[in-house]
Amino acid sequence: MKIQIDQAITQALQRHGLRPTRARQLILALIEQDNQHYTPEEMLVRLNAMGERLSIATLYQNLAKLVDKGLLVKFVGLDGEYRYDYNKMPHHHLICKSCGRIVDVLVDQTLDAIEPQLMDADGQKKLPPGWKILQRRVDFIGVCPDCSQHGTDN
Repeated sequence: MKIQIDQAITQALQRHGLRPTRARQLILALIEQDNQHYTPEEMLVRLNAMGERLSIATLYQNLAKLVDKGLLVKFVGLDGEYRYDYNKMPHHHLICKSCGRIVDVLVDQTLDAIEPQLMDADGQKKLPPGWKILQRRVDFIGVCPDCSQHGTDN
């Protein structure tokens, strides 16, 4: 299956001040088309399987630029590896601890009321003065239906 690069991807790159290079278009189209939260290595394998060749250096350079310009969101998965998300709408992740599957989810309640507490030797204290919260994110860890059904819900 070939990657379909639509005009919306090209326009998104241009709106964010980036040239719509083939590498950038491929990266965004892959993540959007597959609706996955790939690691760079997974992206490279998938792109190669589709007949699209990118060097790992080109991939990493473009991922950094796409994150910097706000076109992708970078986060750490349960495996400790960086993963990339094209869904820029406010959302959270439901992650299967058995197979690593990641699903975008919404939370009805606002996270604005959650204030982090600084841990020190004396216990919990309020957030130190001067800190500004830019984003609140929650990851839900569970077991997906497939893993539950196959008895891998450890």
